[in-house]
Amino acid sequence: MKILSIAFMLSLFVSLGFPVNAEETKIMIRAKAADAKYIGTSVGGVRVVVEDAETGEILNQGWINGDTGDTDVLIKNPIKRGQTLATETTAGFLAKVDINTPQLLRFKLIGPYGYRQSLQEASVTSWVIPGKDILGDGITLTMPGFIVDAWTQVLEGGKVEFYTKASLLCGCPITKDGLWKPDNYEAKAIIMQDEKKIDEVTLDFTGPVGLFSAKTEIKQSGHYKAIVYLIDQTTGNVGVDRTMFQVNLD
Repeated sequence: MKILSIAFMLSLFVSLGFPVNAEETKIMIRAKAADAKYIGTSVGGVRVVVEDAETGEILNQGWINGDTGDTDVLIKNPIKRGQTLATETTAGFLAKVDINTPQLLRFKLIGPYGYRQSLQEASVTSWVIPGKDILGDGITLTMPGFIVDAWTQVLEGGKVEFYTKASLLCGCPITKDGLWKPDNYEAKAIIMQDEKKIDEVTLDFTGPVGLFSAKTEIKQSGHYKAIVYLIDQTTGNVGVDRTMFQVNLD
């Protein structure tokens, strides 16, 4: 009877979807901005979803939080093969999954959540073995892009000023004398009306930290949209924001 009872419980667990002899396995997940540092709390964090790559079943989810890491290690000094880059406080999410066989998992990241107009998504699949934790730097996904926050100011006579506050995706600052220099980037505002491009204006760096601006003159009343972008053609980083404005010349 006892053997029958155990067999019944095992079949019940399987039928209900409970893993038999599952082992808790820990995986550290991190997000790193392209050409910069780790993405964490300072820009609103990054959402993580861990799922079975074959079935789509969500096994764990949470948020990457923490600091951006050691600047000397990540940016200033050459990185050696096998070198651990993260510290104890570096942004990350420690996922815990219960699996009983080697499983192909998908790690999906969306962020930074503090700047919805700059959200990026990245994902990767990796095999995970029960009980074999992946810690330290863990699984690190590189996310391209800039944070671009644009706005306009409409003055008399059709004069319009364009502004954008920009940074790397980790929030790392753009400054004249810093590690990320504005001369490496191109900033422009594409002016649209009725979904047609009518002009393109170059934004100059006006600082001190991450601020680009420009002025132009609109000669016709109406509603307009400005698509403001920042691009680094060396790394491929691109950030975009949109802002609406109205000009009244009457």
